[in-house]
Amino acid sequence: MVVIDAMGWVCPRPVIEAKKVIAQFPAEGGVVKVLVDNQIACDNLSKFSASKGFGCDVTKLADRQYEVIITVGEGRAQDSAPAQAPVAVPSGDGLVVAISQNKMGHGSDELGQILIKGFIYSISQLEVAPKAVVFFNSGVKLTLKDANTLADIQSMVERGTIVRVCGTCADYFKVKDQVAVGEICNMYDIVDAMSSAAKVINI
Repeated sequence: MVVIDAMGWVCPRPVIEAKKVIAQFPAEGGVVKVLVDNQIACDNLSKFSASKGFGCDVTKLADRQYEVIITVGEGRAQDSAPAQAPVAVPSGDGLVVAISQNKMGHGSDELGQILIKGFIYSISQLEVAPKAVVFFNSGVKLTLKDANTLADIQSMVERGTIVRVCGTCADYFKVKDQVAVGEICNMYDIVDAMSSAAKVINI
């Protein structure tokens, strides 16, 4: 049994880390125990397990302490079916993510900052890394040396993702010297990246 201590982790990280462990199981399957501190994580792990045909047992151990045991057996075959041959796409196609603010959504700024952290972590864990991620307006603050999103953005760079940071925006917020990842660029570079993409996600 593999144990993942996901206490304090914000979704979707518990699910993503569980998926990574399960992907390493042998053909006969295995068992992973995930320790979490909230009901949402339990629900998401349960939904993931159900979608793959895995067994899932959730136990509340104490206040804000849960144990989720995922059993991968016969359902493993569903998750490891031979992949279909990739469909050829024209050169230059790919996903570009455009991030225009240092939070996600409207309402609570505190919640928005939690959500944008989870979003960037999630795109960093995609099986195929984005072609490019561009940051403008207050989104440039996510690339600063003290940002809690820095490690996830850097991991995408290491996988080949182009990261572009709006120089005009960095100058406006007076943070240009604090940008710690990516390439300072102009708006033409950002438009060029977005116009050549097969799909663009705007945040």
